[in-house]
Amino acid sequence: MLLLLLACGWFNTASAAPGDLSVGVCKQEITPVSASLAQAYRDRFGEAMPVNHSDPIYMAGFGNGRQATGYNDRLWARGVVIDGRGGRIALVALDLIGYFNNQIEIAREMVGDDVDYLIVQSSHSHEGPDTLGIWGPDQLTTGVDAGYLDFVNDAIADCVADASANMRPARVKSVTTSSAGLSTGMRANDDGYGVADQTVLEGDDILSPETNGRIVDPNLVVLQFTERKRDREVLATIVNFGSHPEVLWSQNTVLTSDFPHYVRERLEQEYGGTAIWVSGALGVLQGPDRIDITEDGVNPVLPRRSFQFAEVHGKQLAERAISALDNKPGHPAPVVAFARENPVPVKLDNSFFRFFFAIGVLGNGRTLYTNGAQDTSVGFPFPAPFDVIPQALGEDLQTEVGAARIGDAGLIVVPTELDPQIGMKYRAAMTGVRDKLIVGLGNDHIGYQVLESKFDQSCSICAPFVLGGVPQFCPLYPDIDCSTVFQNNVGPGLDPAISGALMPLIEQINQTRP
Repeated sequence: MLLLLLACGWFNTASAAPGDLSVGVCKQEITPVSASLAQAYRDRFGEAMPVNHSDPIYMAGFGNGRQATGYNDRLWARGVVIDGRGGRIALVALDLIGYFNNQIEIAREMVGDDVDYLIVQSSHSHEGPDTLGIWGPDQLTTGVDAGYLDFVNDAIADCVADASANMRPARVKSVTTSSAGLSTGMRANDDGYGVADQTVLEGDDILSPETNGRIVDPNLVVLQFTERKRDREVLATIVNFGSHPEVLWSQNTVLTSDFPHYVRERLEQEYGGTAIWVSGALGVLQGPDRIDITEDGVNPVLPRRSFQFAEVHGKQLAERAISALDNKPGHPAPVVAFARENPVPVKLDNSFFRFFFAIGVLGNGRTLYTNGAQDTSVGFPFPAPFDVIPQALGEDLQTEVGAARIGDAGLIVVPTELDPQIGMKYRAAMTGVRDKLIVGLGNDHIGYQVLESKFDQSCSICAPFVLGGVPQFCPLYPDIDCSTVFQNNVGPGLDPAISGALMPLIEQINQTRP
């Protein structure tokens, strides 16, 4: 067992004698407030919040220079601590575009020994603050406020501490349902699943000819914790689904968690407790922008890119979760197990990321590695006339992956915007549980993960020309695909590295038994 533990990074289970379940929940507000928006916050919510962000607040997810002007709803770090004889797992979900692993490691140091495995997941909201760096006032200036990251790290640690200090004897139940029917399916590209595949890659039409190559993950997974005592008061309800929180789109300048806010609001209205949204397989642009919905299936479709759309869409997702849950009491002593691999080295084959690392736009203190050692060197490796473009020279990024089990539910923790096709492969491999949550952007954010066979390297080959502002001189021009899927991607080796580390962990979880 010791050799297995050392070989696999970390593995913990109590399959022989699972103990009684205890659960604590928490939420900490992480709404960014700058001096210029302090009054707007007070006007919206009827109370003040201390300033925690410099002016202006740059909003993430679309173009540069989008400054926040107000608030619709609060942003949160919402979490649950799950304790069984197999160990103590904490899951904290952030209403943020993403959160780098080096910041999560800071939060872990603050948490200390409170938990055995901390998972920090980002919703990937496109209507919140820039926490990665690339959405500042222009392409050469970061949009991150370092003090705000410190504030978020404090919130993560405080959330875990609050939950750990208020553990209750609990039960757990889980269910998987389908999102089929949550959009009208009448518009081109809308296949009726409440989420659309907004980017079809080469070869997808062969895999899914009936939808012209559009592939989505319709799995909506619900995990609910209740008190063990007779009245079974709901402690937390987790909903897992793969769709970008970007209903409001690029014209919006009001800070919001987007449709997950309304999912949580409806769940808490129904059950009480704390509702937690966990984004699933987001890759290849899974999102709501190309779907149509109606309030009752009869009236006209709602205007896209509106708060009305976000509210109705969120509530309909919540209703689907509510209808799937039953009144069974749940399990009081489930297997709790987890396995993780950290670090996982991934070759950085993206000259755009290397450029942004070199000029300090990307990273927030994150470093690259060469032969396992930190490498902060910067050089100018391109031939003339592009030898003035700086590049971070370290070979690898270091990230992590994980898998866990809580009774009949399994968690597959990936640091990427995962192509649903790969997510289906992971789900199929996790045979030891019934309900399988894809925890997308779990413990890191390193871009899109697509199959190596589908990776288009034209943008990478033409990177010096694109960075130099003369893409038309690249020999591949005009056949250059610099869409976000390939430009915001570590490289073709990402999926082999992530899958190679993750699949053995999934198999370890399969070996646990109820």
